[in-house]
Amino acid sequence: MTLRRKHKKEMKKTCNKCGNTYPRTEEYFYAKKHGSLINSVEYYNECIECSNKRSRKWKDENKERRREADIKYKETKTGYFKELYSSIERSTHGNNFKSYEEFLDCWEKQKEIYGLNCPYYPSIQMTRIKGTGKATDTNISKDRILSSMPYGPKNIMFISWKANNEKGNVTPYLATRYLEFVNKSEYCRKITEFELTKLNNLHRRRFGDDIEIIAAIIEDAKHDVKLQHEYIEKMIELFKDERKDN
Repeated sequence: MTLRRKHKKEMKKTCNKCGNTYPRTEEYFYAKKHGSLINSVEYYNECIECSNKRSRKWKDENKERRREADIKYKETKTGYFKELYSSIERSTHGNNFKSYEEFLDCWEKQKEIYGLNCPYYPSIQMTRIKGTGKATDTNISKDRILSSMPYGPKNIMFISWKANNEKGNVTPYLATRYLEFVNKSEYCRKITEFELTKLNNLHRRRFGDDIEIIAAIIEDAKHDVKLQHEYIEKMIELFKDERKDN
């Protein structure tokens, strides 16, 4: 057989399962890296349709086995943290990480300081438990230090689910610990100072708006001395409150 005829014959391939013959391309057969030839691929003996049928059948017959394997993988370090990072990529809060590796590096650096202990509750050894059907208080969870900023290398901590869940109902102890972590980070401290300045400016603008509104009412209420006096008292109260704040 000449090389030309051999090449022509190999352009077709017969599926070992259904017996149908198709063009020898990745449109009809799954391909994988060739075991011995460089920059070459070899095709599976089953066509794509038969391979998919066999795969679906196996999955249907091994649902519990697949579930157990999935849980086992997600409890590994790689599986657990890839799932955490995937949720960050989908988050509406934003993502400033360049890659999964940068995200994982944040965990490694935190672990050098705290080990597996929760930064908020040092008595809790954080875990990677999956498959219970409910949240596990000791599990590692991701947390933005500043909730107004996206996830990123300078704005993330890994804390127990218990601590993360309680942040919505902050205790004095948890608030104290939180402020400690904010003050340790120059990035978080500067963002907080900036936000406080914005709030103060907003308060001043609102104070000015309130004064203008009340002054306009006083001007329009000339016909009603009692109403005028009521709003004059309100204006005096505003000035007193502003003096206290300053």
